[in-house]
Amino acid sequence: MSIHVPVALRRAVLSLTLTEDGAVGDLQTRTDGVVHTGVDGDEMLVRWPELFLAVAHDGPGELTAAETCRRVGRWLRLRIALHDLMSLPGTPLEARARVLAKVRLRALPPDHPVHPGPSWPRRAVLGGALDVGLALRGVDDDGRPEHEAVGVLPAGVLIAAGIDVSEASMRAERHLSDMAVLASERVRRDTTSVLRPLGDADVLTLLASAELRAALVEGHGMRTAAVPVRNRGWLDLGRIDPAFAISAAEITEPDERGFIRPVLITKDEVALIRSGGDPVAQSLSDPSPEELGHPPRRRLA
Repeated sequence: MSIHVPVALRRAVLSLTLTEDGAVGDLQTRTDGVVHTGVDGDEMLVRWPELFLAVAHDGPGELTAAETCRRVGRWLRLRIALHDLMSLPGTPLEARARVLAKVRLRALPPDHPVHPGPSWPRRAVLGGALDVGLALRGVDDDGRPEHEAVGVLPAGVLIAAGIDVSEASMRAERHLSDMAVLASERVRRDTTSVLRPLGDADVLTLLASAELRAALVEGHGMRTAAVPVRNRGWLDLGRIDPAFAISAAEITEPDERGFIRPVLITKDEVALIRSGGDPVAQSLSDPSPEELGHPPRRRLA
């Protein structure tokens, strides 16, 4: 039984095999899918229906050719990386443990250009500003090797590799909880501190943790924040230029962008201020918390 494969998907695979170096460039296309041959000669078949998941899209309009190629390339690189990781010497149990040890959580706004699509989120933070899905340490957001990076990992890639997604999610949640506890201690020591990554969890991902949100709003109920980039966030916009979040997000590379507008944080929610609202009035309505220590005194001449 033949499968109708969209022309855009076939073109993306052909483009990747013609322009990529390494394993993706060596892929062979067949009527039933795409084949990768490992270093020991074993074959891994990625069937066409699996690649349909890579380009699943629920937004307005259709994916562009560049977006389709990016998603397909990411999926194939991740499949190859996991296949090679599982093929290392050792028992199947050891191979599975190697993969699970690298799985992390990652949080992204639903409209972020790196977001892999509707099948990626494992949960969402109340407020609608953050989707939370799986990621893999050791690759970037396109699935290319990068030792310190944590790149998005569609759940379908793990399923195709034979990894239990529920177990991977549970372990990743525990890891994020541990990072958030440490980040919360840092916040409690200095309530006015700049939000920074901790370990391999960026600021957006840390905000997906209830532990950190509880520490941020302790004694206040609600905080405003500007997180225009993934790796930095500034609390209490009454202390900075209220338009900073919007301007900083606009000049940041799309892949590194955080929230395009300021956010309101409660123990349970992270929500963007409404579009068309007045960021100046919104931020000034949130009173700054009491400063730690004593303000400097002017010396008399």
